[in-house]
Amino acid sequence: MKGRNGVYFRREDYASFWVRVLVDLIDLLAFAALCVALTAPMFMILPWSRSTFNLLLLAWVAIALSYFVVLKRSRFRTVGYRVGRVTIVGLDGQAASYLSLVLRLMFGMLGPLYWLVDLTWLSNDRNRQALRDKFAGTYVVKANAKPAGQGRIVFRYYEIWFYNCLFREVDVDPSMIT
Repeated sequence: MKGRNGVYFRREDYASFWVRVLVDLIDLLAFAALCVALTAPMFMILPWSRSTFNLLLLAWVAIALSYFVVLKRSRFRTVGYRVGRVTIVGLDGQAASYLSLVLRLMFGMLGPLYWLVDLTWLSNDRNRQALRDKFAGTYVVKANAKPAGQGRIVFRYYEIWFYNCLFREVDVDPSMIT
């Protein structure tokens, strides 16, 4: 990791709190609609059993991975990301990796209380990263945003809810931010 550089963006190029809320709500509704569209026919065709339930859970996981990982990384993006005109990138400014997106999805499964804390965190973060972005090493930026500069990737220590966390971040010289 020594000597690796990452990119940073102008503050106004990062997705704002309200854009992130809108994007998350739209994507959750789209995901729920896909799940309902799949679940209703399954219950009409298959008898209710433990196997049917397991098949349904597997289908929901497949939909979640397809929507929140594969589609989000593609140039098409999710419905929420298209409406919000944002995209997700790694610390290097390139499309976020599948591993990063799976990690973000896992944190998203922690529930509504976590989402509130997660999104609130980004209000005070220099790069407007939510906690899930910190863990995954991603930024949510405007779709047409270009990096404002480069910086060294460093490790920073945070204490969150009595947990000690070490995150990779791009070291930004404050005088370089416009």
